[in-house]
Amino acid sequence: MNNPKISVILPVYNVENYLSECLDSIVNQTLKDIEIICLNDGSTDNSLSILKEYASKDSRIKIIDKENEGQGYARKVGLDIAKGKYILFCDSDDYYAELTAFEELYNYIEKAKVDVVIFDFIQKDEVTQNIINKFSDTYEQNVTLTCREIKNFFDHVALCWQKIYSRNFLTKYDDWFFPKKTKCEDVPFHYQVIVRANFSYFSRCFYVWRIRQNSITTKKISSRYILDNLIIIKKIYEITKSVVSNLEFLDYFYQFFYIRLFHFYIRDSLYIKDIDVIKQIIETIKSFDNSNLFNLKNREAYFYIRAGLRMTIEQYMEYLNGKILKYANEQIKYRDNLIKNLDNIVKDRDNVIKNLDNVVKDRDNVIKNLDNIVKDRDNVIKNRDSVIKQKHNAIQNLLTQNNIQDQAIKLLQNSWSYRIGRAITYPFSLPLDFYRFIRDYNLIKKSGLFDSEYYLANNEDVKKAKADPLKHYLKFGWKEGRNPSAEFDGNEYLNKRPDLQVAGLCPLVHYVKFGKDGK
Repeated sequence: MNNPKISVILPVYNVENYLSECLDSIVNQTLKDIEIICLNDGSTDNSLSILKEYASKDSRIKIIDKENEGQGYARKVGLDIAKGKYILFCDSDDYYAELTAFEELYNYIEKAKVDVVIFDFIQKDEVTQNIINKFSDTYEQNVTLTCREIKNFFDHVALCWQKIYSRNFLTKYDDWFFPKKTKCEDVPFHYQVIVRANFSYFSRCFYVWRIRQNSITTKKISSRYILDNLIIIKKIYEITKSVVSNLEFLDYFYQFFYIRLFHFYIRDSLYIKDIDVIKQIIETIKSFDNSNLFNLKNREAYFYIRAGLRMTIEQYMEYLNGKILKYANEQIKYRDNLIKNLDNIVKDRDNVIKNLDNVVKDRDNVIKNLDNIVKDRDNVIKNRDSVIKQKHNAIQNLLTQNNIQDQAIKLLQNSWSYRIGRAITYPFSLPLDFYRFIRDYNLIKKSGLFDSEYYLANNEDVKKAKADPLKHYLKFGWKEGRNPSAEFDGNEYLNKRPDLQVAGLCPLVHYVKFGKDGK
C-alpha cells in the first residue's frame, strides 16, 4: 500500500485495557484504503503483544517499537513515515464512535479542498460510562474558515486528534513542535496548525475521548506539570507573536495565559511548596513583550502581572513568605478554635453522660414498678382462678341438682297419679299444643332466623322425606341437636341455658321471644 487515502498515527503506552477497543474502531472502518502506524512508546504492560496479535491478522498495521520519549514525539516519528494523503492522530485509550468516520472525513475534505477539517467529539467517563460533555465548535457547517480572527484563535479546543490534516500541508513546514516527554504536548502543535491552515468544520461527532482516573488530564497538579506548561506557553508565544503582532492579540494572550500562570500556577506552587517553580514562572513572564501591558482590559490579569513584574524575585519571595506566614498564623488560630470546640464537645459529652445516668435511674425505677405490676398481675390471676373454681363447683352442683330433678320427674311420670291425671287432661291439652305450635311456627318464620335451604342441605333425611323443614325442626330437629341456620347455634344456646333443656323449650323460639332483648 504505497499511497493510502488516510494514515492513522497511534502512539501506544501502557494501555492494555483499552487498546483492543481502539484498534477495533480503526481496523473495522468502512474505508479500507488506510495505513495504521502504531508507535509502542516503551510500554511495560501487554500493549506490544496486543499490537502484534492485530498486526498478524491485518497487513495495514505497522508497528514501531521505540524507547519511551512521550506521546508528542511519537506523533512526530509517525508523521515522518506516513504515506497517506491525509493524516489522523488517535490516542490509544480513546476510540472512534462511527465505523464510517474515515470514509465521511475523506469525502468531506476532498470536497472542501482545505488544509484541515475539524470534527466533533464527546467525553465519556471510564467508570460510569456516562457522557460528560459533547464538544462542538461554533462554526457553521461547510464554511471554509481562517484562524486570522483572534477570538476564534483562543476559543478553539487545543487538541491534535480532533482534526484530519492534509499531509501536503504538514510537510510544507519542518518546524512542527513535538517535544519529548512533555505534558500538554499537543497544544503548541494545535496553535501552529490554526495560524497556518485554512480549515473547515464538519458537524459530525466521530471521536470518543475516554476520561480515565489516572490519565494526564485527571492527575493532580505537580511541579513537573507546571514546568511543562511553561515550556508550552513560551512556544505558543513565539508561534503566535510571529504571526499576529497587534494590540488585540497581546490583550487576548495576556488574559488567556497570564491569568493561568499567576492565578493557577502560583497558587498550585504554594500548595506543593515549590519556590523554584515560582521563580521560573516570574522569569517566564519577564521574557514576554510587556510594552502594551497597561492596555489590558482584564483587571485580574493586570493585578497579577503588576505583582510579578514590579517586584524583584527576592521581593516576591518575601511577599510569598509573608503570605505563607499569614497562612500559618491563620492555621494556628484555626487550631486554637478547634481545641476550644473540642473542649465544648467534651463538656457536652459529660452532660450527656449525666443525663444518661438519670435515664438509667429512671429505667431502674420503671423496672421496679414493672415488678410490682407483675406481682399484682399474679395476684389477679390467682383470684381469677379462685373465681373459676367457684363457678366450676357451682356448675357441678347445678348439674347434680338437674340429675336429681330428672330422677324426680321420672319417678313422677311413672307414678299412677301422674298417669291418671295425664289421661284425663290429654284430650284438653291437644288444642293448646296445636295453638302453641302454630304460634311458634309463624313467629320463627317471620324472624328470618330459620334458613330452610341450609337446614335441608345439612339434613339429607329431611330432604328425602320431603318434610317441611321448619316443622321438622320445631318438632324434632332442635331436640336432635340440629341447627336452624348458619347464624344461630342452638346447641351452644342450650349449653348456656340448661334450664331450657329441663323445661323442654326450643332454643330458637326462646331466643326470638326473649334472647334478643338480652333476657
